[in-house]
Amino acid sequence: MIEPAPDIATPPPVGRASTLGVVPTASMITGAAIATVWFWIPLTLLIIGISSIPSVIGFVLAAVVFTYLMRGVERVERVRSEAVFGMGIGVPPRRLSPHSGFQRWAHQILLDLGSSRFWKATAHHYLRMTYDILATGLAAALLVFAFLAPAAAIAIGNSDADAGLSFLPTPVAFLLAVVAIAAAGLLLVYAPALDATIDRWLLTPSPTAHLQYQVSALADARQGAVTSAQTERHRIERDLHDGVQPRLVSLAMTIGLAQTKLDSDLPAAKALIAEAHDEAKSALVELRNVVRGIAPTILADRGLDAALSAVVQRASTSGVPTTLSVYLPRRLPDEVEACAYFVVAEALTNVTRHASAHQAAVTVRLDETAQQLHVTVFDDGCGGAQITGDENATGLRGLDERVRAARGTFTVSSPVTGPTIITAVLPCGS
Repeated sequence: MIEPAPDIATPPPVGRASTLGVVPTASMITGAAIATVWFWIPLTLLIIGISSIPSVIGFVLAAVVFTYLMRGVERVERVRSEAVFGMGIGVPPRRLSPHSGFQRWAHQILLDLGSSRFWKATAHHYLRMTYDILATGLAAALLVFAFLAPAAAIAIGNSDADAGLSFLPTPVAFLLAVVAIAAAGLLLVYAPALDATIDRWLLTPSPTAHLQYQVSALADARQGAVTSAQTERHRIERDLHDGVQPRLVSLAMTIGLAQTKLDSDLPAAKALIAEAHDEAKSALVELRNVVRGIAPTILADRGLDAALSAVVQRASTSGVPTTLSVYLPRRLPDEVEACAYFVVAEALTNVTRHASAHQAAVTVRLDETAQQLHVTVFDDGCGGAQITGDENATGLRGLDERVRAARGTFTVSSPVTGPTIITAVLPCGS
């Protein structure tokens, strides 16, 4: 399944551009100067690629280089546009390959080459370069005329009549020079307005693309919710079957055995009852752990900070010293707090069981401007953690599904030598 880029949010509205001033004019002139050389480089690559279609290797190499080149150009153009005009243009959604390894890389190249975003960015780059060259070149030509025309008129006016040279009368030449200077100035001042229009036209996400992204994101969140619910049901079933149920069976057998000895061997019966009591307490502990995995009471009663403090304390008690840093100026929606809680709880469970870590750190921060909750779990263990499709390794996959169901993003950075950093970003706007 091809998924939209997880880091794309709803594009902000395009603001009002500031097209007058030194910065827009300098940007246009600089762009024209660079374009005189740069204009031909991507175009040459494109021509080489098309002409190399019979030679598959040459075509593939040209296509890959061209794709990476124009990706970088798009980023630079967006930074330039924001720095010069400050319109706050949103980034269109980018579809990502669901594969891994080399297959993911090759598939992503094909997805980018087949996307309207890529070719709109390419068209924007060349249209803006062409316009900047023409506008700046015309202004330069007007200025050259303004300085040379009066000099030429004076020189020819003072030349020998037998030379047969003719030009504009000197007063007319001076008048046209003034007009040319004024026109060049107006052109340099007001021409960047069309640059801003080109940026707004070709860099802004189209309503159709944004709607497609929203539909895809909702479908992805729905699939994540369904899968997460299935995984959670399987986990509860496994915990009850492997933990609570055997203890209850053992408890029933012990009580039954004690009943048979009440009349014949009272001391043995008392010992069996004491054993049954211990089994009952162990079963209660197992049951509390299962319930905590479904809906921790402390989370609803005292909030995310207190609930995470309890989780961190358990991790520290298990042998991995863990620190907690929380910035939560207010309570968050229940589903966001629950998702963040389970991300931290499962991640720390993995640390204590598999990472052989010496320390861990949990950071939870609310970005009130972006209305996002950032959850990070770090450990200095052996690394190598990854999200897989293995049915026996559902921890990280379950977290990924749970976070996607909340329309958030979940990433795992875990090189084989460590450390491991698990990050979840959850939208929490009202």
